[in-house]
Amino acid sequence: MQEEKKHPRARGFSPKEVLFASTTDCNLDCAHCSVERGEARLPIPAAVKFLRSCRKAGVERVGFTGGEPFLNTRFLFALTECAVAQGLMFGMVTTNARWFKSPAHLRRTLGELYDRGYDGSFGVSVDAFHGKDPAKPALFIDTARDVWKRPDIARVLAVKGARDEETEAALKALAEALKAKLVHRGGHRVIKNESLFLPLTTIALAPVGKADRLLDPWGGKWFKEDFCRGPGHVFYVSPDGDVKPCCGYATDSERLTIGNIHKDTAAKMLKNASLNPFVSAVFETGLSRVRARLEKQGVIFPGRTTNQCAFCHHVLTRVPRKTLDGCLL
Repeated sequence: MQEEKKHPRARGFSPKEVLFASTTDCNLDCAHCSVERGEARLPIPAAVKFLRSCRKAGVERVGFTGGEPFLNTRFLFALTECAVAQGLMFGMVTTNARWFKSPAHLRRTLGELYDRGYDGSFGVSVDAFHGKDPAKPALFIDTARDVWKRPDIARVLAVKGARDEETEAALKALAEALKAKLVHRGGHRVIKNESLFLPLTTIALAPVGKADRLLDPWGGKWFKEDFCRGPGHVFYVSPDGDVKPCCGYATDSERLTIGNIHKDTAAKMLKNASLNPFVSAVFETGLSRVRARLEKQGVIFPGRTTNQCAFCHHVLTRVPRKTLDGCLL
């Protein structure tokens, strides 16, 4: 057994963004999605109160996810107005861009969001899982560009790691529908034409929940420690009000809960995070140290994985709690 590597101490959990998942409702039922579909809705008054406390705690940005956030537009509009009043910046609204009933419905909804002051961007999901017809996401992007008068109003989000050939076909079909090209630019891929510039962001599939049949994550190489500065360092607010320091695939674990917006302020959640043994380990000593300690206790993993989210989910769901707690001291 190799000696446990030492990592420089990180500064701990320090979120600069709050991400609201205002509903579990969605118009799609994607094979990779770990969100349990339903009609849960996050109450607007509690979310507004929490957003104000986030501003006082040093949060700078607000974003929206789901479910499909455009199936709860009352929430989206109200929280946009609150964010503007608090002087917060916007991150993204993540959408499947297939929720609207007609072009008029789409333009009316985006126009109202614009009027409320939203000046962030949209993350449009296009891959093998989100439907094959590119017409609706292309119309969404074209309409958003027209409303905001910005060529960079959106970025394309694509899941990688399973059904990648289908995903590539979907991306090319989207580019064609937009009368644009999928090209390499500065080491990145973008969909562009004279009036559009859409960066492509790929998101590694974490095969947890119903997605566990899509990919074997244990590919023979361990992840590089980054103290969860990728998917972590956000207040992720679920529709029931629970808050996690993570927007990855382990958000269903109660071990990651650091509070609830119905009773806790953002400042209280920061304190709770520092007192939560697992959260502190993730953000201060790192998951790789947790792994090394578990191995010394005799825990055998199915293999090695480069996906931190998959590893985090595994230790929270498969490792006995007493064993894990003993490695967090």
